Amino acid sequence: MTFRFRAAAALDMRRKQEDTARLALAVAEQAVNAATQQAKAAADRVSDEGRKLVDAQREGTEAWRVQWHRAWIERQRTDAATRAREVNDRSVEAGAAAALTRDAMKKRRVLERLRDRSWRKFQKDEHDQHVRDMNELATLRFVAQIAEEGGTRAD
Repeated sequence: MTFRFRAAAALDMRRKQEDTARLALAVAEQAVNAATQQAKAAADRVSDEGRKLVDAQREGTEAWRVQWHRAWIERQRTDAATRAREVNDRSVEAGAAAALTRDAMKKRRVLERLRDRSWRKFQKDEHDQHVRDMNELATLRFVAQIAEEGGTRAD
C-alpha cells in the first residue's frame, strides 16, 4: 500500500497562491522603495531651490525673478507632497500584500500539517498491519508445529 494524500492538488494550489502572493509583496516593496527615493529626491529639490532663492536674494536680483523662484519652489513643494502621499499609498498596498502573503502561508501550512498528520496515521496503520500479520504468521506456525507433533500441547 502506498501513501496518497487526497488534498495534494489543493496543497499544490496553495503553494502556487503563496508564491504569487510573495511575488506581489516583492513588487509592492519595490514600489515603496521607488516612491521613497522619488519623495526624497523631491524633498531635496525643494531644499536646493530654497538655497538658490536665498543666494539670489543675497546677490540682489530682480523682483520678478524672486517671484518666479517662489512659485517654482511652491511647485516643487507640491510635487514633494504628492510624492509623500505616493509613499504612503504604496506602503498601504505593501501592507495589504504582506497580509495576503501571511494568509496564503497560513493556508498552505494548514494543509501541510494535515498531510503530515495523514502520513503519520498511514505509517501507524502500516505498522499495526505488520504486527497483525506477524502475529497471524506466528499463530499459523505454532498451529503447524502442533499438528506436526501430532496433537496438542496439553497432551
